[in-house]
Amino acid sequence: MAFDENTTVLIVDDAHSMSQGIRAILAMGGVTQSETASHAGEAQNRLRGRRYDVVLCDYNLGLGMNGQELLEATRRSGALPLSTLWVMITGERNYGQVASAAELVPDDYILKPFTTQQLLDRLEAAARRKAFLSPAHRLLDKGKTEQAIQTLGGLIAEADSRQRRLDAQRLCGELLAREGLHEAALRLYREVLSKDELPWAKMGVARILSEQGDGGGANALLDQVIAEAPRYTEAYDLLAQNLTDDGKYSDAAGALEKAVAISPRNFNRLHHYGTSLLRSGDATRAVEPLQRAVDIGRGNSFFGPEAMVDLLQARCESGQTQQLDRLQHDIAARQGELPGGPLTMAVCRALTALAQQRPQQAETHLAEAAEWMNAPETDFASALRFLSAAVKLPDEHGAERAPDWARSIALRFADSRHELGSLLEVATPRPACGDAARAAYAELQDKSRAALDQANQGRLETAAAMLHGDAMRTLNCRLGLYGCAMLLRIAENRQEAGQDYAGEMQSLRELLHWLPHDNERVRGFVKRRQALIRHED
Repeated sequence: MAFDENTTVLIVDDAHSMSQGIRAILAMGGVTQSETASHAGEAQNRLRGRRYDVVLCDYNLGLGMNGQELLEATRRSGALPLSTLWVMITGERNYGQVASAAELVPDDYILKPFTTQQLLDRLEAAARRKAFLSPAHRLLDKGKTEQAIQTLGGLIAEADSRQRRLDAQRLCGELLAREGLHEAALRLYREVLSKDELPWAKMGVARILSEQGDGGGANALLDQVIAEAPRYTEAYDLLAQNLTDDGKYSDAAGALEKAVAISPRNFNRLHHYGTSLLRSGDATRAVEPLQRAVDIGRGNSFFGPEAMVDLLQARCESGQTQQLDRLQHDIAARQGELPGGPLTMAVCRALTALAQQRPQQAETHLAEAAEWMNAPETDFASALRFLSAAVKLPDEHGAERAPDWARSIALRFADSRHELGSLLEVATPRPACGDAARAAYAELQDKSRAALDQANQGRLETAAAMLHGDAMRTLNCRLGLYGCAMLLRIAENRQEAGQDYAGEMQSLRELLHWLPHDNERVRGFVKRRQALIRHED
């Protein structure tokens, strides 16, 4: 990466004088397009709205997320492209140990205090290291994941240092796993582990084993990771997820409690810890971490509302009804920021009505919420919360509709054991809802296998039609992503052959209309579709 007047930089620091000083240093180095953010929420909003070449982020951002937690959140949400250079700025001398125990690491870090030349030199060095992977990053930016994987294979073979080889292997493993090419990803991770006992490679294997249903094998590896790198908080997160899938909600909360002790200001982890306690039936204990998450969220406009909803649910289920009206008011004031929007607000009213012994009003609110179930903005957490209220309806107040609601939710969101496990746990008071969720999950698995079988037999058009039809009926994101990938492959092949591909373009348009555009893969699909449109013109 050449740093010049066209380079865009985001500086994230809660100290105004520090961020302005960095802007001045960059300007002296010829970089004039820099912007600032004073906290994690503002940084996330900027990253969602614009692409930056470089992010310079202070590790300690005051109240709320620290820089490492911000890096993890933006990378996982798809708001941070892989090609963006992330450099952490910190005054903590042990930061190298902190970063080495993280799954997602910055491209480099620099210790305060630093001189102008030290910062510029560090940026140049980090850019040179990242440039090795730039051929793959460019392909990923265009949505060409298959070609990026092939390119990474070549980079692994030609790497002239151990670190470059590991960087390419790490990214390649992530892409293979993301694309569902589990056997290839396992071979890669095990090749790495045959030479280096690296926690991230063990985590890669553990994730795939977990996805394949081998929770025991995954947990054994996670125990090794935790023993070797006790600060590797993502290992606790995955262990907790696996325990949740197995119905061991108290054990999951115990794992997250240890992770929270390591990173006590991580909003997402606090939030998950609280919801794990809530699912384990310990709503009273859930109130404290959820209240902490809300307190952090109040100072970070990006995060607060959803944690408020879970806090409201915990207070409802624990009988702590004295603050419900205030919480409802706060949630309503930020309804536009809530995943689920009107559905979530209606569920909050239903939960409050149930806690205050008003079942008829709860039934009315849930019927209103159900009308929003297929809205694009409804996410899994919102739907799960809806079901948790629905299964508490008394028999004489709408309980007979709950299994149909459970089936619709499962068809849309139950892409893995994790979602199914969550649905089954919530459905415990109503066994018929659990049965409906299991049947829907099996149906989704059958649909995916049937399409894959057709593709493996060379019937790409048939496979694409199946995926498109099933995705449009269920609004299932995973089926939709698979369908987009298949339709784009067909359209690009027909373009090269000079054949018509208007049907594929129309089907793509229909899927992309409701798939989440803040998803990195969806953005790649949009770019590939636009390239096809430009070719037509």
